[in-house]
Amino acid sequence: MESKTLIGKNNVLFLINDTSKELDIHCDNLNLVSDPILSRYTFKNYFLFVYPNKSLIYKDFLSDKYVVKYRPAFNIYKLIFKDKLIDLYEILKNINDVYYKTDTHINIKGNYIVYEYFIKFLNQKLNLKIIPKNIELNVINCELNTCNVGIGDLTWDCNLGKQILLDKTDNYYYNDILDFYCKYKIQNDSSIRFLTYSLEDKTELLEDKIVNWDIISEYIIYNKNNNLPYLKIIIFYDSFLLSMVKLYLEMFNEIYLVKNVYSNELIDLINPDFVFEFRVERFLF
Repeated sequence: MESKTLIGKNNVLFLINDTSKELDIHCDNLNLVSDPILSRYTFKNYFLFVYPNKSLIYKDFLSDKYVVKYRPAFNIYKLIFKDKLIDLYEILKNINDVYYKTDTHINIKGNYIVYEYFIKFLNQKLNLKIIPKNIELNVINCELNTCNVGIGDLTWDCNLGKQILLDKTDNYYYNDILDFYCKYKIQNDSSIRFLTYSLEDKTELLEDKIVNWDIISEYIIYNKNNNLPYLKIIIFYDSFLLSMVKLYLEMFNEIYLVKNVYSNELIDLINPDFVFEFRVERFLF
């Protein structure tokens, strides 16, 4: 089995040899978009926020044989969506330490910057007055697998293979207010509900379970905030948004968080006012 971990400069690790072919896309202009007109996207009030791939944001840490200069899928999506596609690369590119060194994902520091930008975007675009929650982040330098939140994936044996890492430490940003994934204990008396894809409330059946990957993947997370102006929102997301789920659940009157890609069937069932999607660039297909 080929290793999925590429060791870059300064012990920065990258994903390689996986089905998303991130480095082939950026270095060889590989285009994996099967529908160049993106005909499945029919909902009018839809906005797509694209997290940059780690190999794009940290391209200077790749070995010299990898020259990152192409974004074929991103360019196709941008051509279709125009100003409804927001390139988070432009928000993050000049800020240090916004992705993990030893994991495929953005870290909480980078994600908090995205959260603040998202609120600024909403307030300007939709004439809202959402106030971002002021969060002071703590940081420790450690091996991420000691944090018990499923990170440090590029150091796992299944990805690293037989390679040896001399240093597995990384910066872990955290704040207890944000705890949800692998931390939140489901309670039936909470406003946070866990729904099936047919919108059946299964929160009671899940009571006292800790939110793990299976629960996140199988259920829609729903919250109703009665003190906020009425807006019904769907957010489709991938694992990049997981560390900030708690804050997004507090942002709208009705919010459905779906760890999946855009779905017309679900949109028709919920009938939202707006749909937002957060997706990492390597999953534009």
